Amino acid sequence: MADKKFSVTEESDSKHPHDWGRAMSVAISRLVEMAEEAGDVVEHENLYGEDLHLYVTETAGGADITMSWTPRTSNKSDSSGEEQS
Repeated sequence: MADKKFSVTEESDSKHPHDWGRAMSVAISRLVEMAEEAGDVVEHENLYGEDLHLYVTETAGGADITMSWTPRTSNKSDSSGEEQS
């Protein structure tokens, strides 16, 4: 199965990185929602140990914060290829 990649952009009305926390947290929450909508069983704990990518674009009044995530294989399989519960 092809890897899924989720990406979301949120706006910040500040150009200062210390003000970007809300935009980043909203973006991360939306990544989890997108994975759920794609049929994955995801909770915030699934983000531990995952690589989240951050891309910042300057805008006239602040910055666009883009977070992207390509989940690692979340379903554990045994050697027979069957999912374990």
